[in-house]
Amino acid sequence: MKNHTPFVIPAHVIEAGQEILTRVVAPVPGVHIALLCTPDGFEITALRIRSELPTERLSAMAGSLMAMAKAVANEISHKDCRRLTFETESGTVVFQAVNGSFPAVLCLVVDQNALLGRALWAAGEVSTGFLP
Repeated sequence: MKNHTPFVIPAHVIEAGQEILTRVVAPVPGVHIALLCTPDGFEITALRIRSELPTERLSAMAGSLMAMAKAVANEISHKDCRRLTFETESGTVVFQAVNGSFPAVLCLVVDQNALLGRALWAAGEVSTGFLP
């Protein structure tokens, strides 16, 4: 029987995530949740602004959706997938690849009144500013 050591996210990674979400994403009007997770779907940290939705499932879906988007990009001979967005009647969800010394996926849930351009700008800032 194999013993698997659980993966532990280092404290400095969690702190850096909390800092950048608070500084960059919290001021953006219309954001309900900002979530950083590992590419395999484990939560690093989350900022709940106007939502009490559980983030564990959202983390898992974010990792899976970005993996699928990267597979599609590969299939059509594109280099990679940086961002995935989808719209609903209630708003937009943005998944952003965060490449750096600790790769991650950012998930932003914004309402229909949010300025999408501002949310996308914030996603880009997190992508380049989180543990470069």
